[in-house]
Amino acid sequence: MIDPKLNIGLGEQLTDILRMKIVGGGLENGLKLTETAIASEYGLSRAPVREAFRNLEYEGLLDITKQGAVVKVLTEKEVSEFYNVRYMLESFALSHIPPEARDSIIRFLETSVDRMELALGHKDADEFAAQDIAFHTKAFEVIDHKFIKLFWANIDRLCRAILIVGTRRQFDKGEFEYKRQVVDKHRQIVAALKEGGNEEILAALRNHFHYNSWIDKKEF
Repeated sequence: MIDPKLNIGLGEQLTDILRMKIVGGGLENGLKLTETAIASEYGLSRAPVREAFRNLEYEGLLDITKQGAVVKVLTEKEVSEFYNVRYMLESFALSHIPPEARDSIIRFLETSVDRMELALGHKDADEFAAQDIAFHTKAFEVIDHKFIKLFWANIDRLCRAILIVGTRRQFDKGEFEYKRQVVDKHRQIVAALKEGGNEEILAALRNHFHYNSWIDKKEF
């Protein structure tokens, strides 16, 4: 829920809540939302609601009209396109890790994969998703490229929502063997970083994305 004490703006908090509802299916495609109704539901003024609507329109999850905001649920094609963009950005980031940061990044990624495996053993979907997100975002912290970082920042929140929702649904359906294979593919990426050049790194990442995106599209 909305917490005014958090060091996050009210509009951003509301954006996160509505994004998760849209991606998770809590708000159906074509549903009309109004600033007045959402403001009343969450105990806010209309200003943060307007901000949230603009943010979600930018992400392609709302269509703003004179009558209000219309929910646009992600299609299978859009999820596929999203994975294409993720692959392009992440492949650049992983292949441009500065030499002085490489060892620390590898240690971080190894720890993330170990924690993913532990979360899988405990059937903890949210922890699994959190470590998956940490794995895929770490390289962006150290690369020296202003615009790649900017492009990633523009899809980071949507990426998190898709990963969390998809992981929860897969755990709910008991698809634990698939998630074990996801863990293995993350280990292959780490192995490529440790032992191979850029071609091996990109091949491991491409293998992961090809498999993962094909499965995850079925969740939306």
